[in-house]
Amino acid sequence: MTALTKVLRSVRFNIFLGLLIAFSSAVGTFLPQVSETPEKAAAFQAAYPQWSRFFDFFNLFDLYQSWWFMGLLGVMAVDIILCKLWNLPPDSGIVAMPPEIMRDAEAEKHLSQKEAALKLKPLQGELATMLTLDKAAAVARESLLAGGYRIHDDFAVAAGAAFVATRHGAQRWGSYIAHIALVVILLGSLVKGVWGFVEMVPVMEGGSKAMEHKPDWELFVDKFTIAYYDGTRDPKRYSSQLRVKKGEEPLASKTIAVNDPLDINGVRFYQASWGAGGMFKSVTLGLGETTVTLPQRKKQKIPGTPFEVEADVLMPHFSVVDGRAQNASLDLRNPAVRFFFHVGPHKTRPLWLFEAHPQLCLVEKNDGSLEQAPSPPFRLAAVDPVLFSGIQVAYDPGFNLVAAGSIMWLVGTVM
Repeated sequence: MTALTKVLRSVRFNIFLGLLIAFSSAVGTFLPQVSETPEKAAAFQAAYPQWSRFFDFFNLFDLYQSWWFMGLLGVMAVDIILCKLWNLPPDSGIVAMPPEIMRDAEAEKHLSQKEAALKLKPLQGELATMLTLDKAAAVARESLLAGGYRIHDDFAVAAGAAFVATRHGAQRWGSYIAHIALVVILLGSLVKGVWGFVEMVPVMEGGSKAMEHKPDWELFVDKFTIAYYDGTRDPKRYSSQLRVKKGEEPLASKTIAVNDPLDINGVRFYQASWGAGGMFKSVTLGLGETTVTLPQRKKQKIPGTPFEVEADVLMPHFSVVDGRAQNASLDLRNPAVRFFFHVGPHKTRPLWLFEAHPQLCLVEKNDGSLEQAPSPPFRLAAVDPVLFSGIQVAYDPGFNLVAAGSIMWLVGTVM
């Protein structure tokens, strides 16, 4: 056995390798992954540039596809083969007789040694019988057989008889099958890492976008539907009318929702997320009893006044950072719209109005800083944003291997 084989088969190395894979998986759980939540990964990188350079060097933002994580899984598979599956078939569980029990004529001289050897066994007992040796041996054999034991060795020794018997033979295959299952699961993970992919494709409602891993495939979201819990902006359910085309060839279409993906030859399209950008279909401005519905960036006259109003841009999650307006996320947590009021050739400074805080108005200065203005006589009554649908596209060619390995693991554990 080579020095490398000895290291791979050592218990310490097994424990270290298992802990290293577990720790790496935990890091991938806590750090946002580009393949799953690219916007969160980008936000993290912008917030922590120094750490991001270090994380990027080890490819921690795409950890499960990195070469070193794939390498760890490969080493684990080799380790299991060397440690558990090297010898075929698995140990049948037959235990040899102690060397003190001999079959030749010299055995009589070592009777005391035989008795001592048997008494050293962890499970042992003693009883007396009036039967002859042959009859007692026959009764013992029948009792073992009745108990489900299989007798592998049956021979006489001086002044006695000896048996080797086992039962639950299938149980001894359980660990072997479970370890084969682990190798199959690891192989499936390696196949996914090499030939599979996961990517997030954000598509605006009514728009389309090409995939990165399959550039000739284009995703169309004809309609995005979302329902909120009453009185909140918390989504209750959301879905997308999705079409997929390859060039000019339609591949498939389906209304997808959470846990109800579209499958095209093993490539699955999941409804993963949603959000709002800076675009909207319309906003409604309330002025007393009058309401004005405005499209984006198009001036419209306010009835009965010399003013025209223009709705400029939407921030779905308005926040203030260093005195300036900033969008905290793509969720509709605190929607705000920037307005301009025009009188002839003149227009006011930008005014930010808030759907959830109708009495609040912020004025944006020339340098971009904000100051609070008196409560205005108008309010932002409603916003109809243009939403995007976050479609997660996943292709896992190792899925069948992982599924088969999982079933084998269950069978091995039960055995």
